[in-house]
Amino acid sequence: MTKSAIIAVLMLPCAALAQDGRVSAQMEPDAIVIGQHTVVTLSANVDGPTLEWPVVGDTLAAHIEVVRASVLDTVQIDGMGGPSATMVVQRITITAFDTGYWAIPPFKLKAGGRETETAPLLLRVNAFAVDSAAVPAPIKPIHRLPFSALWWARQHWPWIAGVAGVGLLVALALLLVRRLRRSKVQAPVAVVPERPLHERVLAQLDELERERLWQQGQHKAYQSRLTDLLRAYIEERYQVPALERTTDELLHELRVSPLSTDHRTMLANMLREADLVKFAKALPGPQENEQLMVSARRFIGATANHAPVNAEAQG
Repeated sequence: MTKSAIIAVLMLPCAALAQDGRVSAQMEPDAIVIGQHTVVTLSANVDGPTLEWPVVGDTLAAHIEVVRASVLDTVQIDGMGGPSATMVVQRITITAFDTGYWAIPPFKLKAGGRETETAPLLLRVNAFAVDSAAVPAPIKPIHRLPFSALWWARQHWPWIAGVAGVGLLVALALLLVRRLRRSKVQAPVAVVPERPLHERVLAQLDELERERLWQQGQHKAYQSRLTDLLRAYIEERYQVPALERTTDELLHELRVSPLSTDHRTMLANMLREADLVKFAKALPGPQENEQLMVSARRFIGATANHAPVNAEAQG
């Protein structure tokens, strides 16, 4: 007796137990090739108000997997003059990936307070038929796809975006620099006229007078700064190195200048009186300090109209 016949004989008592007409389980087909699908149809006649249906999980047995399970379908059955009944049907799609005979255990249901179960099922899983004379096909060569600019752009879009961003920033920077250069060229340059020499020196004398040095006992500092302003005025007006000369040397060089005798005498008196304070430590009185400022202002005012001497002409 074959293996399949033995399993079928062993399952007969279970099948007879379930043949009460209330529940049934059918499988079509009952033999598949490994990996193919088959459908188990589970049905039950319900004549009571309650029904407990079995829960279908991911597997029905160790080697049988559930692909999908349909929802419960309800069908009304005419009772041929008697009371009508209700049939509940569910279709379960299964598969297996191991060859052999695999038993599906009974499904247990409870309807109207009565528990019953279906007959067990037997699934045969066959292997693929392999032609022993078949020769393996040769390996196909590598298929190279044509270049796609769109695909390349999608793969390298961060680099493309970065280069484009840097280029945009450079362009904006160049545009900004160009506009700044234009604005500098077009902007009018305000020319501030230089104050005349005598006005600048008189303003410096006013500032020296506001410091009130000699009133604070700083006679030497007061007369030194005043005579330095006079020497700087003479140096710029007559092109004579007055700041580097002694009083006698300066007066000697000024003999050929546009200064008149009276102006040279006035300048000589101011410089010699200041030399006494700076070098001989003479102590001038308030009247002498005030008179030195008055004489300096008068000298600058009297010589203000003298045109500056050209150094080349003087040489």
